[in-house]
Amino acid sequence: MDLEEHEGEELAYIKSTRCGYCHQQKPVEKSWALESVSKLMKDKGYCNSSSITFDGEELSFQRYEQLIKQGWRRSGSFMYKPDLLRSCCRQYTIRTNYEMFVDDKYYNKSNKKSIRRFYKAMEMGINTATGSLLDMYTQKDKKGRFFSVLLPNSFTMDKFQLFKRYQMSIHKEKESEINEYSFYNFLCNDPFPEVTKRREYVDWKKVNQQWTSGEIGKELLDLQGPVHECYFIDNKLVAIAVLDILPTTISSVYFIWDPDYAHLGLGTVSAIREIVMTKLLEKDHYYMGFYIPDCEKMVYKAKFGGEIRNFADDESLEWVKMLDVDHLMKDGLLRVFAKTQDGEKLAEVTEKMYGVEGCRDAEALDSFRVISKTCIFPTPSIIPGLDTSSL
Repeated sequence: MDLEEHEGEELAYIKSTRCGYCHQQKPVEKSWALESVSKLMKDKGYCNSSSITFDGEELSFQRYEQLIKQGWRRSGSFMYKPDLLRSCCRQYTIRTNYEMFVDDKYYNKSNKKSIRRFYKAMEMGINTATGSLLDMYTQKDKKGRFFSVLLPNSFTMDKFQLFKRYQMSIHKEKESEINEYSFYNFLCNDPFPEVTKRREYVDWKKVNQQWTSGEIGKELLDLQGPVHECYFIDNKLVAIAVLDILPTTISSVYFIWDPDYAHLGLGTVSAIREIVMTKLLEKDHYYMGFYIPDCEKMVYKAKFGGEIRNFADDESLEWVKMLDVDHLMKDGLLRVFAKTQDGEKLAEVTEKMYGVEGCRDAEALDSFRVISKTCIFPTPSIIPGLDTSSL
């Protein structure tokens, strides 16, 4: 993507001394994206976490959808794209859909067990042994313990209290670090002016009548923008899936759940439900955020199949199947793939494209410099997936 497409957006390249994934705990040499870079930076310290960013105050749903396909994500209204070449953790955009999940055999014994255990515990009255995934989603039993509703991405104290419990229990944050403002800014704020407009035309009552009945209609199919899918068990709020429903995709922003219900495997259940939701709402793909092959907290995304964004020169190979490449990525190094000459196989071309062996460009070499304090840094001339030549 050329920078011309970001005209009017003030980009900033940020190097951070903190990483929420590895917490600077890898062996130092494993923090670098390539072997040639690791050799260059030997004894220079741990690789920083680097991203190019901008404040997305006014984005259309279409524009944001275009951005996530190029490796961008949002935190509230803050937009960021990790620099895969200069970050301690390689964050690949990952997406899947119903067909890839089922046809590539990722709906396997383990995932089936997770779904069946959940529906059995919820007393939903659904034959999980013979029913299809789609049937499980659309067949509703009002006598069951579980239901979910789609709500605007607005702030409520119930949502905030659940968020606080989740962050303290699962992510070990201190209570003093969590406040209402940070929750709002992270999971209720958004960069979409269309959200204000939709208050005039979205009938949430009709949306949820269709949602809870399993009878998908126009109101549900036309719904776009950020939503909170709120999970209730025995009429208690136990989880929230924060989702962006976009023109052709559904993007997962965050998922929080009550630690008291950890035995239900709600993370796996929600991902499978959202894959099915993507099909029912006639979307092409379900975006799961970032996949980090050597991060314990992020490898679970591989069990839903799909494909990852590939930043090679070959535009016909923008995405590569997890089925074909995941086994090559476990060491955590940056991987970029191209087709072989016969077009039948994939070849790894990362060092050829991004390696620094024999590089004499002082500015390029300086872009890997380790900083000791988070700061805005000069934008490197080469960032995978972004043409910075006009910056």
